[in-house]
Amino acid sequence: MNLFQSRLIRSLAACLLLLGSGPPLLAAGGTIQGQVLNGTTGKPAANQTLRLLMPRGGMQQISSAVTDARGHFVFPSNGLDATSFYLLQATYQDVNYDAPVKFDTDGTAQIDLTVYDSTHSAPPLRIQSARLIVRAESGKVRVQEMFAVRNSIDPPRSYVNPDGTFRFRLSRTAGEPTAAVAGLMNMPLPQTVNPGKAPGDFYLQYPLKPGLTVMMVAYDADYASNKLELKDSVAYPIDRAELLVWPPSLSLDSALFAPAGVDAETGSQRYSAENLKGNTVLAASVSGEAAAGESEVSQAGTEAKSLPNSMTRLGGPLLACFLLVLLWGLGVHVAKEWPELKARQSADQLQKELEAEVEALFNSLADLDELFASGKIAEKPYWKERLELKARLVATLKKAPPALLESYAIRHTRR
Repeated sequence: MNLFQSRLIRSLAACLLLLGSGPPLLAAGGTIQGQVLNGTTGKPAANQTLRLLMPRGGMQQISSAVTDARGHFVFPSNGLDATSFYLLQATYQDVNYDAPVKFDTDGTAQIDLTVYDSTHSAPPLRIQSARLIVRAESGKVRVQEMFAVRNSIDPPRSYVNPDGTFRFRLSRTAGEPTAAVAGLMNMPLPQTVNPGKAPGDFYLQYPLKPGLTVMMVAYDADYASNKLELKDSVAYPIDRAELLVWPPSLSLDSALFAPAGVDAETGSQRYSAENLKGNTVLAASVSGEAAAGESEVSQAGTEAKSLPNSMTRLGGPLLACFLLVLLWGLGVHVAKEWPELKARQSADQLQKELEAEVEALFNSLADLDELFASGKIAEKPYWKERLELKARLVATLKKAPPALLESYAIRHTRR
């Protein structure tokens, strides 16, 4: 497991902890019940095993249940805490299907879960929208690509293939790529990037369920010559593609992408293309002087201390928030399981103060992770300080109204 993946897993666990730390519902136990349906056949899924998971030092199984002939299941209240966060999971034909458990005020939770038959034959996949971000800084360029992949097979089936479900090709100058998938509640799930048969070809094995699945691929490339030749591609048609280039002073030459103004949120130059065929090369030549890296130099003339910038911070706790921002830019609303997460502005002064405190604590966690990754802080004080920061963050969110976490999670974060 590389550093990128381990950071993603820590971020996922932290986010799940925060989602489970809202206002208390009940001190008593809860009951979970519901039905599992097969979305391919439209019939109940009988004899389906379900697992009740809890994020406690990793996902731990708390209990299990089996559906009856009508697809119904019940988890007894013994040992369940209605104030805790649980995840319901069913594995059907090698694919995991998950749903968050949300208790009502009476301590019960009704969960209806849909599973699908699996197919190894490639369905008609399309990229509903794509977003590419090119950021040049300090002799390096960071390329991040997100693809909203739609599986529209009818009747609906999950696409499973050990030889790859999502295939892409990267420029020859690309460094080692990393990948993630937007999972339940848009949490980033790290994925193994498998090399294809030809140089530059790669694939992911993540099952593509019916509807939308958002994939993210990222890599670094050398920018010492102040020039990048972008020649990436995916094997599927793209309805709409957007390319963001930062700093905005960089020049872009492309026969594919047309200028589309300045992105209001990031200040990047924006370019767009539409109705692209499968395997279309997303060709663009980027040139110009990169942005200087951030640094902090003391007034006493001591040694400069590198600060984590927006690129390196992606490996820390803000990665999930960054993923949400990009999903919003794609126009994709993946979190159907959590429909009440909508942006709400509040003029309440207390909420504004709490928002500022939460922002500062997230930034402190990101700074601490970066210092530890670069070897500037020992392991023991690192973990001590990190636990203290997380405890302060949870305590702050417990004092906040529910709208704070909702608005913070999906609002656009200005860079």
